[in-house]
Amino acid sequence: MAEVSSVKNKGSYAPPVALTADGNTAYFTKVVYVKPLYGMFSKKQPLTKIFKAERNGDQWTNVQEVAVCPKYASAMHPAISQDGKRLFFASDMPGTYGKYDIYVSDIQRDGSLGMAKNMGTKVNTRKNDLYPSVVGDNLLFFASDGREGYGGLDLYAVQVVSNNVGLAMNIGAPFNSREDEFALKVKADKGLAYVVSNRGVNSTDVQ
Repeated sequence: MAEVSSVKNKGSYAPPVALTADGNTAYFTKVVYVKPLYGMFSKKQPLTKIFKAERNGDQWTNVQEVAVCPKYASAMHPAISQDGKRLFFASDMPGTYGKYDIYVSDIQRDGSLGMAKNMGTKVNTRKNDLYPSVVGDNLLFFASDGREGYGGLDLYAVQVVSNNVGLAMNIGAPFNSREDEFALKVKADKGLAYVVSNRGVNSTDVQ
């Protein structure tokens, strides 16, 4: 979260690794240091990139960066659709409507990724749209501070069916509060939903 200046507790919530349904491929975010395009003597700047690893027995191997954004942009918060065919993530690459937008790439049969597609203004705003997560076949949850909500980052839900994107809706209270809500973890088999938030006595703690 260090890149998102509007959130009070920077860096305090790191989304979990995104696993494919078979558990054999993992996508995760890692900080890398890249020398700026301009300035011969400029220091390397931290950027976030998405990496992929493959399970080989009880070991994770073949760790490599997933090329979903340009060299000088960040990509983070990967989430995989239930059918394993799409990778959702947040990025500040050129063409975003705000600071960070939600994008999606098709996962090809050989494991490579198709061109990243911005999910458009039904989802993205002029500020931060982050932490995508997929529930069921086509329900996408994400956090945004670009709409008039309860305060800070609020959680939103949107239906994504094939290439059709519905209108993002604030999921309301008690899920959202005056503080920052980062993610919603749904346990459908138990009828439970967990909210990742910094609400509480100490707003710098993520709960």
